[in-house]
Amino acid sequence: MLLRVLCFSLLFFSAVAPLRAATNPELDAALAQSPKGTQVALLVQPLDGGVLQAEYNTNLLLPPASTQKLLTALASELQLGADYRFKTTLLGQGQAQNGNWRGDLKLLLSGAPDLSRAQLGELLDQLKARGITRIDGDLLLDGRVFSGYERARGWPWDNLGVCYSAPASAFTIEHNCVAASLDTKVNGNKARLFVPEHQPVAAAADVEMVTASEKRESLCDLRMERGPGNRYQLSGCITKEQRRWPLNLAVNDTAAYLGDILQQELHQRGIVLTGKTRRLEQSASGEHWQTLAQVSSAPLSSLLEEVLQHSDNLYADNLLKTLGAQRSGIGSFEVGAREVIQVLREQAGLDLGVTTLKDGSGLSRDNQLSAQQLAAVLSFLNRNPQMAAYQALPVAGQNGTLKYRRSLREAPLSGTIRAKSGTVNGSSNLAGFLQAASGKRYLFVLMVSGIARGDDPAEMRRARAEFERNLLLTIHNRG
Repeated sequence: MLLRVLCFSLLFFSAVAPLRAATNPELDAALAQSPKGTQVALLVQPLDGGVLQAEYNTNLLLPPASTQKLLTALASELQLGADYRFKTTLLGQGQAQNGNWRGDLKLLLSGAPDLSRAQLGELLDQLKARGITRIDGDLLLDGRVFSGYERARGWPWDNLGVCYSAPASAFTIEHNCVAASLDTKVNGNKARLFVPEHQPVAAAADVEMVTASEKRESLCDLRMERGPGNRYQLSGCITKEQRRWPLNLAVNDTAAYLGDILQQELHQRGIVLTGKTRRLEQSASGEHWQTLAQVSSAPLSSLLEEVLQHSDNLYADNLLKTLGAQRSGIGSFEVGAREVIQVLREQAGLDLGVTTLKDGSGLSRDNQLSAQQLAAVLSFLNRNPQMAAYQALPVAGQNGTLKYRRSLREAPLSGTIRAKSGTVNGSSNLAGFLQAASGKRYLFVLMVSGIARGDDPAEMRRARAEFERNLLLTIHNRG
C-alpha cells in the first residue's frame, strides 16, 4: 500500500515519499470502500505538527474538474493583483453636434465576466449626459481582446446549451445565460415554455409530460437543439411531478446577443441609432477614438469569490483568457492555459511538471492533474492565507458549493473543512484544508474518477457521498 503515517511534522509539500512510514489500517479500510470501478487518489499532509500523512496514487493524472479553478484563481491573483478591474469603454470617432454624434461609436470590451445590463445602461447614461441623443453612425462591438474558440476543447457537446457551459467570450453580458422554464400545470400533455420577453432569443418547445415510470421505461429525456443565432428548440419529455422546470440556456451567438441588448437599452433611453450594431473584425490604421464613457468590473478579489465560492465556469475561463491576453497578447484558451502554468512557476515557484490544461474552469474532459500538483498549489496558499484565493475557499456547511454538500454538512466535518470541490463527467474531487479533532490542521486532496451513473443515479450519489464522508471522518478522527 502507498498509505503512510509520518512520525514527524512535514511543514511543506514534497513529492518525495517519506523514508519512515507505516501503513494506516483505518485509512486503508476507508479507501477499500471506494465506489466500484473508480480510481482514487488521496494525499494528506500535516501543516502544524500533526502526525498523519497519506499518499495513495498521488502521481496519477485524473480529471480535476472544478478543483482546477485553484490554479486559475492563484495565477490570476499573482499576475493581475487582487485590486484588478476589467474596463468596458464606449469610444467615439467623430464629433457631437446639437445632440447628435456624427460618426461611429465603439464598445471596447475586455472580457469582464460580471458585465451587466445595468452597467451597459450606465455607459449610455454617461453618453446621454453629454447631451447626445442620436448616433448618426454604427455602434461597433470590439471584442478582439479574446481570440480562438469560445468553448474549450473537450467540453461535452451535449452540455453546450446550458449555462455552466456558457461561452467564454469578450462579448459577455449577464453571464451569457438566459433563464427560462417549462410549465407542467397546463391542459393536455405538452409542457409550456416561458422565456422572459426582454430576452432577445427565439425559443420553442415540443416537450411531452410523462410519469416518472414512463420516463424510465422509454429512456426519454429533455433535448435541446441550438442555432442558427440564438434560437433554441426543446423536445423530448419531462415528468409532471414538479410544477415548473427551471431552464438556463447558454447564449449561442454572443456578439448578436450583446448587440440586441444594446439596442434595447438605447431604445429605453430614447437614444436613436441610425446605423447598425455590428461586430468589429478589423480596424483601419490611423483611426482616432476618444473615450466617452467607461465602467469597471468588481475587483478581482470579488470575482474570485464567484470562481471559488460558487465555482463559476465563465468567470474562471474569462480570467484564463485574460492571462493570455495580458502576458502574450493572445486571449485564447490555449495561450491562457500556458500562461497559468508559467505564472505559477515564475511567481509562486511551483513547477507542476506534466499537466494537461484545456481551460480555466475544469469543465473539459481532457484536463489532467494529479493530487500532488493540487497539493502544491494548496501548500502555497497555506503559506499565503492573506490572498483572496485562500480567503474565498468555501467552508463546509457554511457557504458556497460546500454549504449543502451531502458528505460535509453535518458535524464534526461541518465548519472544519475549507476546500474547493469539483464534480464533472464521473469525477468527484475535494481539495483543501481540514482541522482534525486534535486541533491540528491538515492539507488534503481526494480525487475520485470513473463514477458510473448505473441504473440508480441517486444510489450512486449516496454511495459517493458516504465514501467521501467516511474517509474524511477518518482523517478528522485520527489526525
